[in-house]
Amino acid sequence: MKTKTFLNQIDSSMFSENEQLILDYFCKHQNNLPYLSLSDICRDLFLSNATIVRFCQKLGFEGFNELKFSLRNELNASSDFSNSWQMLQRRTAVLKDFMDNLDTAKIEIVCSEILTTKSLYIYGRNMSSLPAKYLYSMLNSMDIPCIYIDWIDFLQALSGTLPENTVLIIFTNYGEKTIYQPIVDRCHKRNVKIIWISSTDIDHSLIVPSDTYIWTQEQNLEHVHLRTKMTSFLFVQIIVEYLRSNVKEQEDLV
Repeated sequence: MKTKTFLNQIDSSMFSENEQLILDYFCKHQNNLPYLSLSDICRDLFLSNATIVRFCQKLGFEGFNELKFSLRNELNASSDFSNSWQMLQRRTAVLKDFMDNLDTAKIEIVCSEILTTKSLYIYGRNMSSLPAKYLYSMLNSMDIPCIYIDWIDFLQALSGTLPENTVLIIFTNYGEKTIYQPIVDRCHKRNVKIIWISSTDIDHSLIVPSDTYIWTQEQNLEHVHLRTKMTSFLFVQIIVEYLRSNVKEQEDLV
């Protein structure tokens, strides 16, 4: 007997042909879907990874791995996310989704900007200060000079006097437009390149083509208006490892 899950309750009346195809496949294979890989499904349906991921996001998930986790949880007749181990598994699924969809070209751009700029600033306040301070500490340990800012008022005052072609890395939870718009307007007038590392999807009117935008899709913490920084730390660590490798290659050439 086939177990009924949330997949069977989805209204597919407005789905495209591909979306209906994916849903039918998910429903047909829902008992073993948690153990299939994205490549397995793409091979069976002759669809791209991105198409499957977009479908999962349309259903309200960050990606395929989070959908698999929720389905596995439901099949096990348990949806109590208060259990700390279950929460860890769910966040691990979100981290894997982030890694699977991370644009390696953006990593190279961020690292290139860090290595080539003569003026590097890192900003982060409250929870966002944690990955910001970590990046600042790691860059200094590699003799990559940078300045850390944790006051928004200081950033506002500084934004009108930053040297031309400065790189500014902004860690933020929400990228509030009312706060950041005056700052980014002054920065862009001075050809400052901004690297956004945001927990949530921010207003794209803040971003110009010379900027780099990373959406880390952080999860809410339980019962408080805060977000975890697991994905931001993961991204910072990837940047650090890339930079370390680059620095070592340069030393080997000397």
